Amino acid sequence: MINERIDYRMDTFEQIENYYENYDEEGRMFRDRMLQLEYLTTIRYFDRLFVPGSRILDACAGTGRYAFYLADKGHVVTACDLVEHHVSIMKSKPMADKLAGAYACNTLDLSQFSDSSFDVVLCMGALYHLRSNDAQEKAVAECVRVCKAGGIVALAYVTKIGAFLCSINADASNMATIMKFMDGTDDGVFNFSAIGEIEAIALKSGLHKMHNIGTDGIVRVVGSKLAKANEADFQKYMNYHDLTCEDESIIGTSLHGLWIGKKC
Repeated sequence: MINERIDYRMDTFEQIENYYENYDEEGRMFRDRMLQLEYLTTIRYFDRLFVPGSRILDACAGTGRYAFYLADKGHVVTACDLVEHHVSIMKSKPMADKLAGAYACNTLDLSQFSDSSFDVVLCMGALYHLRSNDAQEKAVAECVRVCKAGGIVALAYVTKIGAFLCSINADASNMATIMKFMDGTDDGVFNFSAIGEIEAIALKSGLHKMHNIGTDGIVRVVGSKLAKANEADFQKYMNYHDLTCEDESIIGTSLHGLWIGKKC
């Protein structure tokens, strides 16, 4: 069990837990090409940036999609997640012994890990749910604390405009509902961020910017076309996406963002 659920109200924590217990997080990024793009873009950057044999903490590992990929690449990966259902899934997988460990933990309190323990720290989900600026700063600060000087911290987030584009009905009849999550007054489990908000928190925590990426880019505009593309043409689109995914005009409309920085 997680000893402290710092800053997560009990009702919010239970909402998060219930959401993921009833959602196929394991298969989320592989149902179609539109969803694959987030994963494929993320691992392209990881492969470029992470030194072989890095010691990595995947602090919001979900069911281990990135953790197992990185372990298979030869990195030493410790995986943890807020949702114990996800931790159970990771532990039940045949490749579980490839991980250095799989634990339940709260990104707001990584006290089970010593300062400067990891070459890379991944925060691939906490900022999806933490709403207050104080809580977001605390989560990022904890990730930075356990990262070595010169190491890499990756922060995933969900953009406000991307969420808007994904949520609006064809006739805009749900605008009242959308405006509630745009201004943070809804009672859902997700938090949506402007790209500048994440960068401000990261820089305040002592990180130096390396990349800010719209991991799924404009895929929600062109998704139906990608679904019809053959593999060769999909790879051409991937190459185009790779060239443009750090363009700020595209990051803002991408549903998922990934800010990567180096600890000074």
